[in-house]
Amino acid sequence: MKYLNLGCGHNFSNNKIWTNLDFVVTGEGVIAHNLLAGVPFEDESFNLVYHSHVLEHFSRKDGKKFLQECFRVLAKAGVIRIAIPDLERIAETYLKMLKLGIANEDDDVIRANYNWMMLEMYDQTVRNYGGGEMAGYLFQEEIINEDFIYERIGEEGKDIRNYYLNQSKDKKPFKRTLNYLFRMAIHRFKSLINNKEKTTAMQIGQFRLQGEIHQWMYDRYSLSHLLKEIGFKDCKIQTAFTSYISEWNTFNLDGKDNNIRKPDSLYIEAIK
Repeated sequence: MKYLNLGCGHNFSNNKIWTNLDFVVTGEGVIAHNLLAGVPFEDESFNLVYHSHVLEHFSRKDGKKFLQECFRVLAKAGVIRIAIPDLERIAETYLKMLKLGIANEDDDVIRANYNWMMLEMYDQTVRNYGGGEMAGYLFQEEIINEDFIYERIGEEGKDIRNYYLNQSKDKKPFKRTLNYLFRMAIHRFKSLINNKEKTTAMQIGQFRLQGEIHQWMYDRYSLSHLLKEIGFKDCKIQTAFTSYISEWNTFNLDGKDNNIRKPDSLYIEAIK
């Protein structure tokens, strides 16, 4: 069996059956490659193609091309597994917090939950610097709705916040490895609040071309339809721990010990 992890960041398996790609080298054995240029392997090379929170960083047009490349390199009866931010759940949670906020105008926690959902919907598409306002929210001295935030963004959110708190207390580097995008976010956010960096049109343009922002969003309806249009069949909504791949949970890519890495995800699989 041969498995492929695209846009892996620091989230990859060292099992020899895996090939790991990202735009830059993020660990030993990770191949650096610009996925906008396609997937650099021959037709029908892999039994599984997996990518987590990658597709939303492509434009709608480029996203379709990317999925067509995934289809091309999959062997017959191979599986594609995709994890993306779930637009449906984001919208539902936003509407829930909106209604609760209107009914409970003086509730500070509900207002904080509402504000976070606004950031979740828009900040990742409109931000002009690394981490955006979401990073600013996580770097507050006190977060009154911390449990809600972690429910939304999981272990990764805890990592980011703990990194900030550790640096604030003793200036020692936090040992746990963070996603390289959030390392950049922390650096750029601190530079901005310290007035060490002037924001210019060129800087904004360069940032927005670096790949951090979200360029399109999907739900179970739109993504299933797109996969079928490309030629996939048997589209199925999965969880972090369920899969057509029997040994999926041994790789700990979407979660470990019942802890989900990105709880805001839609998980979907399909077969070639």
